[in-house]
Amino acid sequence: MQDIMSNESITKSESEAIRRRLVIIRKLKTGDNQSEFARLLGVHPNHWNNLERGFPVTLRTALLIAGRVPEITLSYILEGYFDRRITAKIKRRLETLEKELFS
Repeated sequence: MQDIMSNESITKSESEAIRRRLVIIRKLKTGDNQSEFARLLGVHPNHWNNLERGFPVTLRTALLIAGRVPEITLSYILEGYFDRRITAKIKRRLETLEKELFS
């Protein structure tokens, strides 16, 4: 897995894919309410809004999300990979949200 805090650059398409997954994760947990999701994470709503707009995601933030949203894994956040810890039900819901939001 690429260390997103290293000097390795993330391509524009990778950054956009991460941004989209952040929106999907928020929709999964709190629907349209960014502020509620930010509270769940313990971050300022402006910070979360910036991430959804495409600001870089630090490894610390990705770990925070994975820790506070147990249905989600770090590999999903950073790479879009559904590992065995993501249940079939959550996988279907994430895929449905992705289609609804970004197709």
